[in-house]
Amino acid sequence: MKTLSIATLVVAAVLSSSAFAEGSKIEGSTITNASSNTGNLGLAIGKGSAVNTGSIAIKGSEVKGSTITNASSNTGNLGLAIGKDSTVNTGSIDIK
Repeated sequence: MKTLSIATLVVAAVLSSSAFAEGSKIEGSTITNASSNTGNLGLAIGKGSAVNTGSIAIKGSEVKGSTITNASSNTGNLGLAIGKDSTVNTGSIDIK
């Protein structure tokens, strides 16, 4: 029987609370992050790992004529990313 590590479970839980958009066209939209994060732990271990807690991550998308607002509230959170090119985004909007 295979078992999942705690790091895997944390990463899965963290990713489930984030919104992702990749490879799309976002035009004339309103993008709002109003997450409330208290006492969360985000942990990513390994090459290219990322943690997004209560965040919006938009990668490889075209964003035009949109309103982007980050009104997140964060208290007592810890985000760790260990490894090459790792990233932590807590209560943020990350557009690449």
